[in-house]
Amino acid sequence: MSAYDLLASHYDVVTGDPVIEAALVRGILERRHSRAATLLDVACGTGAITAVLAGTYQVSGLDISPGMLVVARGKLPGIPLYLADMASFKLDGRFDAIVCTYQGVNHLLGWPAWDGFFGCVHDHLNDGGLFVFDIATITYLMTMASIPKIVQAFGDNYLVIRVSMIDDRIFSWHVEVFELQPDGRYRLLTETVRMRSFGIDQIRDALRPRFADLETIDGAGQPVADDSPGRIWFSCLKP
Repeated sequence: MSAYDLLASHYDVVTGDPVIEAALVRGILERRHSRAATLLDVACGTGAITAVLAGTYQVSGLDISPGMLVVARGKLPGIPLYLADMASFKLDGRFDAIVCTYQGVNHLLGWPAWDGFFGCVHDHLNDGGLFVFDIATITYLMTMASIPKIVQAFGDNYLVIRVSMIDDRIFSWHVEVFELQPDGRYRLLTETVRMRSFGIDQIRDALRPRFADLETIDGAGQPVADDSPGRIWFSCLKP
């Protein structure tokens, strides 16, 4: 079973408003590649952001979790959705833009997988196409690991997250959902998801041989030079 399969039905509720995330992505696309028409959303999950972007672009989605794609297909009837590994996918056709949000790349635990993902993106972009993705930085993951636990109520259900550091780069997210049942009892759903990050300079060095005009910004659109306590957005063009 893939990560997030058990939690797919609750994923949208606990991740927040996809319109905000999609607006940030659309802003980068409009500023850097205003003529983009086709878009691939890698690690699309339940298709929440894909569905918002479908109002502007001809979208497709890709994810490794069958459970997440079941939810996505309910939102996106008739839209191409591919079950594939983001580090080694091969599709027929290319796109004007490829995006990866919600720190999807951080779920790849080895540097060869990150590099493989960058290579797949390059191979599936049209010339002049734009690549946009965000990461959770090492500093951000360490901050999350310093919090004993996160508790969030949604409806009559509860989410509990505990983050622990396995080594200096890999972090384990233990996720529990207490799901209210018709008889008033709670059913416990649990997933353990691992995430890894790398230094910004290492990521930049891997992107530069394949892409041009690399830009690194924070969520407010401000340039980023070093590590950040939050998330960082990368965008670059295929020459």
